Order: sequence, then C-alpha cells, then structure tokens
Amino acid sequence: MIRNRWLPSVVAVALLAVAGCNDDGDTTVATTAPQPAEETTATTAAATVPGDTVAPPETQAPAVDDSRRGGVLVVAQSADPTSLNPYRFGSTNDRSIITNIFDSLIEFDLTTYEIVGSLAESWSTSDDGLVWTFELRDGVVFHDGSALDANDVVASVERAMEPESGRTTSLLTRVEEVVAVNDLTVELRLSEPDRILDLTMIDVYITPEDDSIDHGATPTGTGPFMFVSAEANQQVVLERNPDYWQEGLPYLDGIEFRTVPDPTVQSLQIRTGQVDVLSPTPLGEIGALQAAGVQIIGPAEGFNSGFYHFHTNTRRDPWSNELVRQAASHALDRTAISRSLFGFMQVLSNPVSVSTNFFNADAPTYDERDLDQARALIAEAGFADGVDGGELIACNLGFQFSTLAQLVQLQLADAGIEVRITMLDVGEYVARTLGDDAGNFDLALCAMVPKPHEYDLINHPYAKLFTEALGWIDQRPEFYELLAEARSMVDDDEYAQAIAELQMMAMEGQPEIIIGGSITPLAAVRGVEGLIAHTQGHLFLENVSKQG
Repeated sequence: MIRNRWLPSVVAVALLAVAGCNDDGDTTVATTAPQPAEETTATTAAATVPGDTVAPPETQAPAVDDSRRGGVLVVAQSADPTSLNPYRFGSTNDRSIITNIFDSLIEFDLTTYEIVGSLAESWSTSDDGLVWTFELRDGVVFHDGSALDANDVVASVERAMEPESGRTTSLLTRVEEVVAVNDLTVELRLSEPDRILDLTMIDVYITPEDDSIDHGATPTGTGPFMFVSAEANQQVVLERNPDYWQEGLPYLDGIEFRTVPDPTVQSLQIRTGQVDVLSPTPLGEIGALQAAGVQIIGPAEGFNSGFYHFHTNTRRDPWSNELVRQAASHALDRTAISRSLFGFMQVLSNPVSVSTNFFNADAPTYDERDLDQARALIAEAGFADGVDGGELIACNLGFQFSTLAQLVQLQLADAGIEVRITMLDVGEYVARTLGDDAGNFDLALCAMVPKPHEYDLINHPYAKLFTEALGWIDQRPEFYELLAEARSMVDDDEYAQAIAELQMMAMEGQPEIIIGGSITPLAAVRGVEGLIAHTQGHLFLENVSKQG
C-alpha cells in the first residue's frame, strides 16, 4: 500500500520478547529485530482524468521462459473460500483464488502499482469526464470456449452494480448506462465525473453474458487457470488454461489451494515440503521458517500491505470526545509496536504517507509517541484521574492481532485510558462492526487494505464501509460532504486542496486510529520463482513457476 524501504535484514529476524514497562510508564520492547526504516516514501496509482487515453506499457508482459514450465503449486490458506462468485465474495482467501480464474478490464502492475490494461487494451475519458471508453483485446476466450465481446462486459458491469455485489455496488452508482458500441468497444456513461472509476473497475471481474452459469459452483472466466473442483475443508483445485490470452503463460500446470487453519501446522507443512506457499505467512512462525531455508517474500520493493487500525465508536463516551481520541493516538508507541511485529509494520499515523504529492505536512501527526501530551489531553477532557475506555474488540486472525491488542491496551493505560480486550472470530467481529450487531463496540482493532491511491487512502479508513461504524458523520458531516465532492472534481488543483483539507480534518478528529502500515509477507519453498506479495493480500500466479 504505502511505500516503505524494505531492508534485506527485515526478513532475517529472530523472535523477540515484550519486556513490559519501565519506570516512567513507557512501554519497552526487547528485540533482535531490525529497526523499522524511519525514512518513508509513498506512492499512489495514477488515476485517469478527463481527456486521458491510457494504454498499457509496451514492456508490461515479461519474456516467456519455457524452462520454467510445469508443476502444480500447493498453497496453504487459513480457511475455505466463502464464495468463488466474483461478485459475491468476501475474504482475501476467496480473492486469491478468484484472481487466478477471472480477469478485469484493467489491473495494477504488481511492481509499480500503475494501472495497466488487462482485458482492455486501452481506455479513455471524455473531456467532461462523463464517458469512459474501453477498447477490448481481440481473440480472448472464456474457459467455456465462448469468445469475449462487449456484451459480456456490459453484463459483468451490470452484475457488479446489483445490490448483492456489496464490494462494487456503492462505487458504481454514478454509472447510468453501459453500452456495447461494437464487438470490442464498451462505454460507461456517468451521471457525474468520477475520479476513481478506474480503481473501481479493477474490482469488476468479467464473466460470460450467459446468465445460466452459476459462478459459485462453476466459476468461468478468462484467467490463467480454470476451475476443476472444490472440497469443503480440504482444497480448491485449478488447472492451467491452455488458451490464456497472455501467450506462453501461465507456467504452472495447476494450483491446489489447501485449507490449513492452524498456523503451526502451516509452518510444519511448508518446512516438510507438503505445501509450497503460505498465504499469508504467520508472523509468529517467521523464525522457524527462515531457519529452515523458506523464502519470506514481501510486496514489491517499497510497498506495504495496508494498515493496522482501530475504530473508535464516536457515538459512545468517552470516544465521542475528540480530545480522548487524540490522546489515545498520542499514547501509542508505534516504533515499539513495529518491533514487536518483527519490523513488519511501518511507523505511520496518517494514511496518506509522507512523500506522496498529496501529503499534507500541516496536518497533525502522531508518528512519535508523546505521552505527556496524551495525559494532558485526558486531563483537559475532564478525566484527570483516568477514564474507562470500555471494550476493545479485536479480530482473531493470528499472532499479530493479539499482540497489537495487548500493546494497545498497555500503552493506552500509560495515558490513563483503561480498556478490556475481547478477541473475536472474524464472523463475530464483522457482525459487531458492520453486520447485524453493528455499533456494539467501544474500540475495534483489525487491519484494512485500501487501494494505493490517495482518494482510497482516505475514503477506506474513514468512510466507505466504516461510515456508520465510526459514527463520526454525526460530528463532522462536512468531512463526508467534501469527500463526495472531491470524487467529482475535474480540476486537479481543486482536488489536491480537497485531499489536503480532508487529511487535516481526519488527523484532528482521529475517529479511525491508524496504528501503522502492515507488511504481509508470503512464504515459499526454494524453487518457487516469480511470486510477489500483492499489497492487498491476494495472489496473482500466472508468472509464478516451481522448479524441483
């Protein structure tokens, strides 16, 4: 997500011990892990602006190496996919399979995170920003043998707009009409300009127009691998697509996605050669894996994988008080927390990182711990003797989340904020933050994965799915009004000013407290080549090979 200088030594770390608190109340951590890099840079995906015509770089496709061909890659994931329907899925495990069965019109380049063509050879926007035109590749076929044409794209976008397609529905509300101009040209006609439509289209997977296909049971796309079978609590099997539109790819003959819930079992299986890849790598097993010679693979150089964070419920006291939220953020020792995660966390508090063109240097920052300021703010809020911060719920997704919850609890206590930890499975966590029991929390700690674009770096943490969870719209409706307006701004200077103002409001208000930038590595046995950890956590395996 955010760029971070990846030191080679980061992936050669040893286990560490949390030493507790010293006499002045600062949380300290004993570790042999490397220091997190202090100097950071950031990147954002270049958006298409009115009047642009975009074509993929001529050098996008790597040279095919026939010597790398063959083999079946075995990937261990922590849970079964919840759905293989590309319009109905809900987890990273789902998407790691889906991205290898389906293609979208456009996609991120995995090394630069520029937006490049996939099924679209080029695309353009009208001067007023109201018409987006996509020119399709000729000769692409689906796994069922039918040829891709504009009608398939129209049907796919319309499916992505259906209310049940929660991931994309709200982001496509400005699309008034999808038109097949000819067999290989599609227009999206909008009600108002949309600076982030290209980002949204990355999430719109293309399927055949045929409505009789049940993509949950027999997913049918144009991607590098074809669906073979799925067995609950066991595995999903894919095989090579011999008619894939990228000539010579994929290298692998097939993929097996195996369900292995226990991280210690995952670690044992890759060390003994039963599986080839862990997605993601359990951080608590890093030392054992590296001692066994397993590769630890991070995102492309300079990138990380999103944010560790906690929601504050601004509709509940004391978190309705902005001073308490600011105090909590000042109380966090993000450098110590990064060390406790073996350096696999970037120290940052502003989701728009420090060297991006859109970073607002005048916005408040909480990167360095300021315990005196935290205590002063608590006193100013009327809680000089401390305050009960209520329940901190945390998603129970592995070692890092229980560690984060405990360190946040300790560090908030240093500032006089007492919280109680409840670890929840993902289903219950989602129910209490976004589902039927939404709003039933004081603080809610987990991770999020925005797209690498300045708008989504703000929209995802503070709005998008989390508007109601945070409740901050009641206090700062002007933030949400400006966020919506910025999406339609055609003038670049006006847009940049809006992004700066949004950062100022968010960093002052702290309804969402960013703990740091997460770095989610993959693990792979020696002989696996071409594997890159995507910033959003899912797998693209068309360029991956397995030797030996």
